[in-house]
Amino acid sequence: MPANGGSGSNLDLLKGLRELYEVTGGGSSKVTVAVIDGPVDFTHEVFVGADLRTALGANSMSAEAGNSMAEHGTHVASILFGQPGTEVEGICPGVRGIIIPVYDAKTGSAPQLEVARAIELAIEEGADIINFSGGQYSDTGLADQWLSDAVARCAEAGVLLIAAAGNDGCECLHVPAAAASALAVGAIDSAGEPMDFSNWGHGYACNGITAPGADILGAVPGGGVSRLSGTSFATPMVVGVAALLLSKGRESVSGVAPSALMIRE
Repeated sequence: MPANGGSGSNLDLLKGLRELYEVTGGGSSKVTVAVIDGPVDFTHEVFVGADLRTALGANSMSAEAGNSMAEHGTHVASILFGQPGTEVEGICPGVRGIIIPVYDAKTGSAPQLEVARAIELAIEEGADIINFSGGQYSDTGLADQWLSDAVARCAEAGVLLIAAAGNDGCECLHVPAAAASALAVGAIDSAGEPMDFSNWGHGYACNGITAPGADILGAVPGGGVSRLSGTSFATPMVVGVAALLLSKGRESVSGVAPSALMIRE
């Protein structure tokens, strides 16, 4: 359930989140979170001290200011890994972060094959949780075989894939969020109501969750911060909570249905 008031920190957007953060010390270095997104500006001051790097073998992409995909990737990464005392307090700054860029400024998109390869790379890098703040519309909710196989391998390896439900504002499905073994994230406002742009549908009934997705604070490539809205930014809110729970011990999330992580009451 969204918290009322607060300091403006993302840690104050969810009731009980700051307490969980303090109990876990901001997350364990034994937990690895992979972010599949645009490139990230590692030089931003919010990341100073973070255990954060690009995956070996990942695409090399520029994270310079003005690159829209770098803006997206840097914003998402800072919600998770922003260090204590900086302008963006990350939800799980103590965990190990792996960045796998798939989106570039020229296209603003990535084929399902590229996303599948990124998921496979995240598994090889030892990720416990994957944040994918993206997706592709699907009439059936089924992904291409390459992506379906990668998502299945996540489940087999015990890796939790958390993906955005999409911002089409309709009863429609995005992949890989619609996969039964993934956790799909929709966005709610400060009052706990679904945001107009957030997708919904029966396909998310058993694997869907909602989290704050309005005016989420994040870092901007080149310096500074901004607030952005979307299921893309609700997704790392959920990933951060899962990472903190996992930091307390795998029994905290192992074998637990997505509903046990529900953020709305």
